[in-house]
Amino acid sequence: MSLSNASQSNASQESTARVHSLDEAPVTGFHRRMVAVAMGGPFCDGYLLGIMGVALSLITPALSLNTMWEGLIAASVLVGVFIGGAVFGPITDRVGRHLMYVLNLITFVVFSALQFFVTEAWQLLVLRLLIGIAIGADYPIASALTTELVPRKIRGPALSGLVLAWWAGYGVSFWAGWLLMGTGDDAWRWMLASGAVPAVIFIFFRAGVPESPRWLASRGRVEEAKAVVRRHLHQEVSTEELVAESGSKRGGSGLGNLAEIFRRGYAIPALFCSVFWICQVAPAFAVRSFQPQMLESFGVGSTFGASALITTIAVAGTAVGLLVVNRIGRRPLLVGSFACINICLIALIVLPLHYAFLVVALFAGFQFFEAAGSGLQFVYPSELFPTDLRATGVGVATAMSRVGSASSTFLLPMLTADFGVRGTLAMGVGITLIGLVASIVLAPETKDLGLAEASRRA
Repeated sequence: MSLSNASQSNASQESTARVHSLDEAPVTGFHRRMVAVAMGGPFCDGYLLGIMGVALSLITPALSLNTMWEGLIAASVLVGVFIGGAVFGPITDRVGRHLMYVLNLITFVVFSALQFFVTEAWQLLVLRLLIGIAIGADYPIASALTTELVPRKIRGPALSGLVLAWWAGYGVSFWAGWLLMGTGDDAWRWMLASGAVPAVIFIFFRAGVPESPRWLASRGRVEEAKAVVRRHLHQEVSTEELVAESGSKRGGSGLGNLAEIFRRGYAIPALFCSVFWICQVAPAFAVRSFQPQMLESFGVGSTFGASALITTIAVAGTAVGLLVVNRIGRRPLLVGSFACINICLIALIVLPLHYAFLVVALFAGFQFFEAAGSGLQFVYPSELFPTDLRATGVGVATAMSRVGSASSTFLLPMLTADFGVRGTLAMGVGITLIGLVASIVLAPETKDLGLAEASRRA
């Protein structure tokens, strides 16, 4: 009788664990609030990057920049993102998500405000580099915490929503720049310093975000993890689920975590995430940074208005990606977006474009499809690495992607001078074709998998 009761008790506990699985939990107001708060960082990232595209044409005469300094300043924030992702991804896996989640936004505020007072090009270069480091740190923090707090059914849209927030911030920056154009000779100073405003707002919202229960469990702090779940989700969760993804109870140093990626068989996911991310952002960042100048070379008159319209369409592309990522799946979205990007770029190169609206339409198509697929920049790295390596994996992919974007942004003014706009776009075709092939060969499908299963599938 006692054996029967024990068996029934164990079965009941197992059933309860399944019902209260973090992956399969019902979506609550807490989950929605965590996603909204997480979007604050990418929104600030997009704004801080986008405002430079508006201000650069005013900074060039004000600080007497040549083409080399234009490229350096435009690329400096991307070099910073490389450093931030590579350094702070492993640190986030070591010290936790919550502390870094607040500190990096404080960095946004301080360095954005200091841009108002620069008088030399090198000063702006240094501040943009430091801002980039903070941005690079936010990518693994926001994506890891979002992944670990939300259930499977909204994980894809939630992570894609981080990219939608990035695009929203990027789009808002153009309109803010337009409004600040009338502030006189110091308009570019007000534009750059305005990045502190959204960061201040989101700092207060982030202060109440709990530590990730999955991360706590990966560090052996299982009871604390369960307490977080009880307090915020009002449920119990099994110990087995909390530690299922983690290959170790203790994280190593930053370099140790990087070595663990290779030791534990995650080199191919790291390669895949890095390659597809590079091939998305390398041409995209270069085009976005110098879009008004490129449109002008095609004979488009109102380049600022056209750029604002194109950016708005790109935001719509991200929204479409968010809506379909759980319906058609990760793999079809990535492969399809790369194919469409190539079609738009090839059309810009080979077609005799005599009408401005066709040029704008093709640039808009390029931005739309790149934005639709860009949501996977957060989705794939977050799903393919286990909890104790998640921020490290996202950080590595982020860092590698910025090697490509920083190089292309720095080189684009010089390449355009040597090869023309069409010749430079042809190089973009080569890069995106590599991304297409890599996606066909390496991209897995993870939309129906729990986190533990997705990381094992990698």
